[in-house]
Amino acid sequence: MASAQEGSVKQAPVFGAVILSLLLAGCAGAGKDKDMSPVSTIDEARALWQSQGVKGYEVTIEQTCFCPPDLLQPMRVTVREGRVIDIEGLEQPLNHPDILDERRLTIEGLLELVEQARGSADKLLVEYDPHYGFPASLEVDYSPFIADDEFSYRLTDFQAY
Repeated sequence: MASAQEGSVKQAPVFGAVILSLLLAGCAGAGKDKDMSPVSTIDEARALWQSQGVKGYEVTIEQTCFCPPDLLQPMRVTVREGRVIDIEGLEQPLNHPDILDERRLTIEGLLELVEQARGSADKLLVEYDPHYGFPASLEVDYSPFIADDEFSYRLTDFQAY
């Protein structure tokens, strides 16, 4: 019997080491979640976006607005140095690209739009990307009494260069 007890005593440190390593691994993972804390204000979003130092990117943008149907489809937008250099309709050709407000197709432009709407819109809903800080979804309605003044944007498939 003494040898059975000795065997379990020798295994206890190994078992304890396994438990300790699992606990430490769990704590290490918790730090990563903290880095991805939600962005809740325009100031936090702008600071996070600027800290990333992104010079060029591609993003898929879907907008809803009172506009021609070809502009209501997902569009792949390429931006370099803050300027739109390409817009591609992902479901059909863009027949009215000249009426697109290209400022609203850039991250900086959308952040500026949020800043302006913050003081004047009746409804402003924004969800920011937790890694880059850009508005991943944005809904604006300036007046509940005016039809067709509301619009929204949804940004997906963001790729920075």
